[in-house]
Amino acid sequence: MKLDAESTQPKRILLTDYKAPSYQVKSIQLHFNLHENKTLVRTTLDFEKKANEPLVLNGTHLKLIEIKLNGETLENSAYSVDAEYLTIHQTPDTFKLETLVEINPEQNKSCSGLYLSKGIFATQCEAEGFRNITYFLDRPDVMTSYSVTMEADKAKYPVLLSNGDLISQTDLADGRHQAVWRDPHKKPCYLFALVAGDLGVVRGDFTTQSGKNVKLEVYASHGKQSRCHHALESLKKSMKWDEERFGLEYDLNQYMIVSIDDFNMGAMENKGLNIFNSRLVLADPESATDTDFDRIESVVGHEYFHNWTGNRVTCRNWFELSLKEGLTVFRDQEFSSDLNSRAVQRIKDVDSLRQRQFSEDAGPNSHPVRPESCLAVDNFYTPTIYEKGAEVIRMMQTIVGTVGFRKGMDEYFRRHDGQAVTILDFSDAIAFPNKADLSQFKLWYSQAGTPEVSVTESYDSQKKEYALTLKQSCALTEKQPIKKPFHIPLLIGLLDKNGRDIKLNCADLSLNSDNKSVLHLKQEQQTFVFTDVVEKPVLSLNREFSAPIKLNWNATNEDLLHLIKFDSDAFNRREACFKMTLEELKRLIDLSIKKSPLAANPQIVETFGYILRDTHIDPQFKALMLQLPDDDILAQEIPVLDAKAMSAARNTIVQAIVSEFHSLLKEIYHQQKNENSVGARALKNRVLRFLVEANHPEAVALAYNQFQEAANMTDKIGALSALCVTDSQEKQQALETFFNRWKDDAVVFNKWIQVQSTASLESTFDTVKKIADTKPFSRENPNNIYSLHAAFGDNYLAMQKEDGSTFKWLCDEIINIDKMNPQVAANVCGSFNFIKKYPTNLRDLAQKEIKRLLDNPQLSRNARELLEGCI
Repeated sequence: MKLDAESTQPKRILLTDYKAPSYQVKSIQLHFNLHENKTLVRTTLDFEKKANEPLVLNGTHLKLIEIKLNGETLENSAYSVDAEYLTIHQTPDTFKLETLVEINPEQNKSCSGLYLSKGIFATQCEAEGFRNITYFLDRPDVMTSYSVTMEADKAKYPVLLSNGDLISQTDLADGRHQAVWRDPHKKPCYLFALVAGDLGVVRGDFTTQSGKNVKLEVYASHGKQSRCHHALESLKKSMKWDEERFGLEYDLNQYMIVSIDDFNMGAMENKGLNIFNSRLVLADPESATDTDFDRIESVVGHEYFHNWTGNRVTCRNWFELSLKEGLTVFRDQEFSSDLNSRAVQRIKDVDSLRQRQFSEDAGPNSHPVRPESCLAVDNFYTPTIYEKGAEVIRMMQTIVGTVGFRKGMDEYFRRHDGQAVTILDFSDAIAFPNKADLSQFKLWYSQAGTPEVSVTESYDSQKKEYALTLKQSCALTEKQPIKKPFHIPLLIGLLDKNGRDIKLNCADLSLNSDNKSVLHLKQEQQTFVFTDVVEKPVLSLNREFSAPIKLNWNATNEDLLHLIKFDSDAFNRREACFKMTLEELKRLIDLSIKKSPLAANPQIVETFGYILRDTHIDPQFKALMLQLPDDDILAQEIPVLDAKAMSAARNTIVQAIVSEFHSLLKEIYHQQKNENSVGARALKNRVLRFLVEANHPEAVALAYNQFQEAANMTDKIGALSALCVTDSQEKQQALETFFNRWKDDAVVFNKWIQVQSTASLESTFDTVKKIADTKPFSRENPNNIYSLHAAFGDNYLAMQKEDGSTFKWLCDEIINIDKMNPQVAANVCGSFNFIKKYPTNLRDLAQKEIKRLLDNPQLSRNARELLEGCI
């Protein structure tokens, strides 16, 4: 860890410190002699000097054995080496540098660099893992061509994979063999990949629009190949969609996906050789839920789409990470929308944005889409970079339209194919063919926080004019005490009393290339006047969630119900229900904190009754309309995060709905039970959860019967998660049955963990501690940590123990995890995002433990950066 010379604190990395590399790497040759605890890596680099400076290469956890320049062994005085860098003091203008290093994959528990995952050699090099493999200029703007030779024990590791094309395979002496791979495309080192293991495979092929046949392979541990077919079909759909939507064709002869159990992220887009977390590859109806199937389809698409938006054109430095990630998340969202229900997909995407990214904006680690500084670049993999970054891309498409956006994408690739560029390069490419002024819009990249837009309406019946006044603001932050007005594009509708859309006549409306009317809020306050409005309309603003903002709109429940019934924008139909419920929850939380009696507003209950009775609503959409706002969303809206008050408010609404409509709920449950569709399962399990949470006398029996009879994981886990919020004997029986069936399956075992760690019970803490000591749970497995520690940390009711024991336990666990895997430890640190909103006594207890962590000099930069703002 590099320290500031004037302090004991780690030195921050600044966006403004960027400097182009002083050396160009014209090619790299890698030779791996693979052994579990002693792998030798010989690297030959062909350099060209660009500036008269020493050559400084990154390298960590490496044992340097040999170093040569132009074939001559370097004298010790010619170079220096420390824990982070290899420095060659003087170099000629062009030269070859050869190094031989020793690494220990077996001891590498960080899942970064080259490591072993259950007997499989695998790599993860983004963001800075390549420096754990060999000495190199480990930065994304150094792009070069790779040639890779790997040798290993043939019996143990019969499959040897790397990027690009397989050139040769050869048997060697002593039962070993080797493979040579060459990637014809230049790439940064974070896209390097290597896999060696004894793996099963499913194969397919895809013919591109130009007629090229591409070989497709999905690898997994033996016995799990049958669960790879959905991933394979998702890959084919992704390739076809990218050709049709953006005209982008795959550029290699083969495409490989490898599934491994130990992986920090979801998946990695390494050129031609994607490495995936096994939970995002393995799926069949018995082991995977409908959500899992959708997620696999989306992530396979995401990593494939990176081939152009990330690999062919990459980011200049890690501050520009959203260039590839925000754009590619937008692309995978559009892919999922085109393949499934666009309205349902948009609602799910926005729910995730509000739960994860809006929470991040509301916490101590709020940062812009293009950050200005960091302690650890691994911490850039945030909802802001990914999900808010995608929303910024979506707003660009709203401004110019889909036709204009395609023109901009074509211009982007025409300008920058094969380059490492910036976010602003992308926005300039979108603007150019559309003659769009995006100068103010670029503030979305540099300003942190979620903008809030306040709404004021007036209607003049004599002039038949409707005036809409919008005022924007954004919370000031320590690093940004001044916020300029954003350019906020808003899709809008006005409904008449019969629920029909009114024709919009407004001088300030503009049409994009899709002929959609867009309002552009650019000033702190603007008034938009609509003419020829014959009656007072009902406003439908921010349709399709066209901008990632919070609307402060004092709509009446009558107007919201009107939107629920009639709005032609499906997103805003659900949004009206969401807003109505959110405001009611806030009211009830306030009453609970004041120790006042709680009773649900009858209008809210009747609105749910309308939704339940309306047989024309698609079951999947209905399940989303019945969903109450998540606790992370509630936490943003209230001054004090009192988990007991939040739970009481939620239970009050659920109890009222079940009390009023228990017969209808049971009828819907049994109707949907006889259907076999994604929507039917979603609605059935939503209704079941209502009945269980309301302690309906038949609910536990319904849930347990469903668990026993379920022919798919969606229904089984739906029933099990419902049972886990009870103290019933049936819960224990179901958990035992599930554990015995799935304890040896690394993917499904995490579901058993998570249904318990997320249960809103005060006894959950005791359960979590028991799970941590239950085999096969392992603190070395990232998925186990995410399912237990991170999930429990977000369980506010279980976390808020009056004696502070939960905070002490979680901080002790963070210390132990951080020693092995700082990136995973940092993920768990996110549990303290809202700690400053906790009741005073709990906040003080938590901050005491956080300070104890920060006083530990061995704490990683990753964890330190996320915790410093919590005290």
